[in-house]
Amino acid sequence: MRRAMVYSILDQAVLSAFNLGLSLLLVATVAPADFGRFSYGLAVLLILGSVHNALVATPIGVSLPGQGRATQADILSVLLGADHRLRLALMPVAAILLAFAGADAAFVGPALALCFFSLWRETQRGLAFALSEAGRALMIDLVAVSVSALAAGLLWRIVPPVSALLSGMATGSAAAVAVAHRTGPFGHGGFGTGGRGGGWRRYGRFWHEARWSLLGAVTTEAQFRGYVFAVQALRGADTLGAVQAGRTLMGPLPLLASAWSRVARPEMTRALVERRGADALRTVILGTGGVLVLSLGYLATLALAWPWIEPRLFGGRYPGIGVLTAAWGLTTLIGTGHICLGTYLQAARCFRPLAFVSVGGAAASAIALAGLATAVPTVYAVGAVAVGETIALVWSLVLVVGIGRRREAAGDETVGEGARP
Repeated sequence: MRRAMVYSILDQAVLSAFNLGLSLLLVATVAPADFGRFSYGLAVLLILGSVHNALVATPIGVSLPGQGRATQADILSVLLGADHRLRLALMPVAAILLAFAGADAAFVGPALALCFFSLWRETQRGLAFALSEAGRALMIDLVAVSVSALAAGLLWRIVPPVSALLSGMATGSAAAVAVAHRTGPFGHGGFGTGGRGGGWRRYGRFWHEARWSLLGAVTTEAQFRGYVFAVQALRGADTLGAVQAGRTLMGPLPLLASAWSRVARPEMTRALVERRGADALRTVILGTGGVLVLSLGYLATLALAWPWIEPRLFGGRYPGIGVLTAAWGLTTLIGTGHICLGTYLQAARCFRPLAFVSVGGAAASAIALAGLATAVPTVYAVGAVAVGETIALVWSLVLVVGIGRRREAAGDETVGEGARP
């Protein structure tokens, strides 16, 4: 697991550095409104990614570990076919959402291409991690980042900056998918349409859990990204650009949590299948503690360097950026804890209670975001997100503690709702 964790951390470090670099480039070179549009396009991608993750990547992550190769091949014949159908079905949804920030083809076209190929690439990354091939996942993302940077650089002087970056990132994801196809462990790399017939009917065996994962994903996005649409609708692209600029420097923190979760979830799933509930619980405790310590170290470094960062990066073009960045720091720290605990609950196949956690957090955030219709300061939007994240974190902690107590009371190593094979 240590080697896989090193690869996963390197993978997330590469992605974090690339995404942070793109955001910093735009913050320093374009108007807040343009940065707001770019951020809106990425928010649409992340929302679609959560739906896709719930219906494809999560079933792959919790169904493959501990299974024989023949069983894995059968599972993938269903889930990879579902992956293709789902991506095609999500494109009209993406087009409608993107149109709210501008209907011009120079924005919508590249953003749609990015959504399609990024979701495809995420399937391949998830497959690599589920099979404990973190090195292959790193290779896939190195290709994506390298090609994206090259393509965006070539387009930068030809088309507007936002279009150049979106087009370059789409090209990079497409190249990464091609590499994943050639290196796929089952000889198809995800290009198949599902092997045997049956389509969505064969997917039914995963649906009873995936539906709760989907509900959780949708409400989690409403909780943690609903502010993007609320600010865009109630305050405009300029204000959204300012809010997102404050969040820019927080990018490495959720990626750090994701790096841990991609490696830890298969390990915890395997431990639970083998009736080693104490090992799974130990993994989430140590992992959450480690992620939070590293996150606090990053935030402390950022605070010390702020007098140097603010004038060079933001240059006075974003009033109140210090308060916004501090608010995002606290909110993101809460969110990383929620990600870690949620990973354990996914491994324990507690999808139904985890969905209700997201519903509660999303409802609290939505109610709070309604206040943006009044004359509240811009930082209020971040506070509304923090309210939902806090509720979700406390609720998740209660569930994890409850699972541990039930295991002890039962006197065995069974954890969660679906730990038994």
